[in-house]
Amino acid sequence: MALRSEPAPRHRGGPWRELSGALAVGMSVLAVVVVVFQVLAFVRDMPGPGALTVLGHIVAALLAVFVQRYADRLTGWAAALSVLGVVAVSGTALWLFWWA
Repeated sequence: MALRSEPAPRHRGGPWRELSGALAVGMSVLAVVVVVFQVLAFVRDMPGPGALTVLGHIVAALLAVFVQRYADRLTGWAAALSVLGVVAVSGTALWLFWWA
């Protein structure tokens, strides 16, 4: 008796969804790094990134992950807008807290 394998599930992602997922994960990692630097600065009695920067990174990471969940679950234009939302949130956070 031969074993029948199930067909692999169809991957609905794509490079744009994967890119926005990577940006959401990157924003989350960056938020953790900024929090760690603030804690280290506080413990060593040195100036750190500051409360506004830490809070901004946390909010940006949460928002990017939240919007990415929609990008992963929706199809069509709604998914495309969600991907653009993740890119916009990540770009805005990087611009405000790192480049401006």
